[in-house]
Amino acid sequence: MSSSFNISRNRFDPAIVWMYVLLVLVGLVNIYSASVDVNNLYQFTNNAIALRQVMWISGAIVVILTIAFSNKNLIPYFAYGFYGATMFLNIAVLFVGREVAGAKSWFGFGGVGIQPSEFAKVGVALALAKFLGSYDVEFKGWRNILKSLAIFLTPVLIILAQNDTGSALVFLSFFLVLYRVGMPSYYLIAAVWFVIIAITCIILSAKTIPILYLIYVFILLASLAIYFLRKSRMAIYLTIGLLAVSGGFTYAIGQFYNGILKQYQRDRIEVVLGLKEDKRKTGYNLRQSKIAIGAGGIVGRGYLKGTQTKMGFVPEQHTDFIFCTIGEEWGFIGVTALFILYMALLIRIVNVAEKQQDPFNRIYGYGVACILFTHFTVNIGMTIGFIPVIGIPLPFISFGGSSLWAFTLLLFVFLKIDDRFSK
Repeated sequence: MSSSFNISRNRFDPAIVWMYVLLVLVGLVNIYSASVDVNNLYQFTNNAIALRQVMWISGAIVVILTIAFSNKNLIPYFAYGFYGATMFLNIAVLFVGREVAGAKSWFGFGGVGIQPSEFAKVGVALALAKFLGSYDVEFKGWRNILKSLAIFLTPVLIILAQNDTGSALVFLSFFLVLYRVGMPSYYLIAAVWFVIIAITCIILSAKTIPILYLIYVFILLASLAIYFLRKSRMAIYLTIGLLAVSGGFTYAIGQFYNGILKQYQRDRIEVVLGLKEDKRKTGYNLRQSKIAIGAGGIVGRGYLKGTQTKMGFVPEQHTDFIFCTIGEEWGFIGVTALFILYMALLIRIVNVAEKQQDPFNRIYGYGVACILFTHFTVNIGMTIGFIPVIGIPLPFISFGGSSLWAFTLLLFVFLKIDDRFSK
């Protein structure tokens, strides 16, 4: 028997395929537990949410088969086209989409909703791999870096306009891809610095403290630096330049946040950063999630026996807060097994990416790993209170067609272009 997963003449990495299957099954059984009526615990056909997830899984199988029988050489060819299509859909949803949980980021088709921002992650991964993997592009120089940044920061701005902060922040994980392919460290440091400035400006605004005070702090620090570095003319010039850029960025963020964003948009950002607590929604969800996870103990309360889960204390527990169902019913042992499974998948993806001869394949693999890692880390972090609640799904496990199909597409495109197997 062949050592790899076969679909006709197409072969996929078997370890990744079986880990994918296991994660999807873990998701299905826990979605069922999180959504089943206490009076119908053992009647699967009475669980509408679980049945819909089966439908989404069936659609994911269609996605896999479509990829399996496609021509892998066409994937890089259509990378920019797919990226452009996803950007168009994310702009279109602003005008014709429907609002769900305060975010206008869904197309509605009867009772079915499709979220185009999930597929934009695939588009960005493809476009970035196409650009960085081009034989005539060497990743250095500010022009190439700006073009790379534009590829994944453009959807950030579009999705922020949809009022979907969580989905937008995931795209920042592509900074890790740039760093992996050779972006100088000081660019990453600069990005972190500007993020710190932006968050500080938001905190000051939320506390009604003038942002001008932050600029005064920059001037004081720059003055001290110039005094101690006064013997180096270059160091003085760099300090003055950093002061000017930081001060200008601070002023721009202040004007944008206080003068352009509407109050409901500022409120949402401040809730995400933990500056405000929405007791009816995110704050309540988080408290109940931590109670549920803590109640699981070492071995858990048992499948279908979670009281927090069955009594519906965590709203929409089958979606973004599915991890608390796993924590309550499967306990520390179950959570640890899930961690090991995810880490094994990520390590395997990175290892396979490193073995690729084609730069496009390798860079795309890095993108897949970064997106999955960010979703996994942020989702679990928010359910246990380490990260502000921003509402993103747990890959392959949370309920939903858009996320499952997009993650499936993301992963199996990588398996298709794997030059160790695909012909």
